[in-house]
Amino acid sequence: MEQAKTDISVIHLPAKYHSPELDQRLPAWARRTNPIIRRQLGMYWKTILPEVSVLVKLVIVQVGLVALSLLWPFLFDLALPTITAALLLFPIALYLYGHILFAIGTAAALSIVDELRKSTFDLVRATPISLQSILASKMAASIWRQLENLGLLMIAVAVLSMPLLISLYATLYPLDDYPLLARVAMALGLIVSLLRLALEPFMIAAIGQAAGAAFPVRSTAVITTAFLGVSYFVLLNLMRLIPMTWPLHFVVEFVLPVVLPLLLTWGAMRLTERMLTRN
Repeated sequence: MEQAKTDISVIHLPAKYHSPELDQRLPAWARRTNPIIRRQLGMYWKTILPEVSVLVKLVIVQVGLVALSLLWPFLFDLALPTITAALLLFPIALYLYGHILFAIGTAAALSIVDELRKSTFDLVRATPISLQSILASKMAASIWRQLENLGLLMIAVAVLSMPLLISLYATLYPLDDYPLLARVAMALGLIVSLLRLALEPFMIAAIGQAAGAAFPVRSTAVITTAFLGVSYFVLLNLMRLIPMTWPLHFVVEFVLPVVLPLLLTWGAMRLTERMLTRN
């Protein structure tokens, strides 16, 4: 066992596999040089991070234009020609996001199932790495495989979602009656949409790991992950159909979509740890 600890703790990848300018910005458990991630990624290590600075600039520009529309309402008219294109592309983006989440959840579930079926998880746990860090790294590895697609989707959402948000919240909160409230909702809608794209993949990965630990059969773990993921999105969207006052509507629209993935990720990781420790 001591030999196993020594072996995995001194793994060094060749220089050509390192991307220090990218990975050093990440916590140790999320870097591709992490031995747990490297072991699970295999040939999929050649992935680049999304350009966060580009996303930030796109958000700042669009939020700024929404704020300026308080002085010059005609700015909203500039978004009208792009609404049709955004509506046409929305189903494609939704399908792509569903595909990405399914791939992440499947990879996370199978990473646990395969370890348990091959009886190799005890060897991984024999390393100096904590169980929590092992699970976090396995989640990160599942997301690394889809990170390029996820980055492209983030850019598309940042560019195309504002016209849809203007149309949606101008209807929910008429601009003549709620000029400030409607614009705050538009800005928050864009920010929350991008935050969800960052948080929900971790949530699905954590759910996949819990499903893999609870049902160490490949098909059962994948089906359970998909069912729980679909149930989450269905329930979250059904809540929006309930008549409610605008403060409660703000909570449902902009707080729950950020808080729930964090809570579910934490809860699923704790559940996975308990089941793996019990086994």
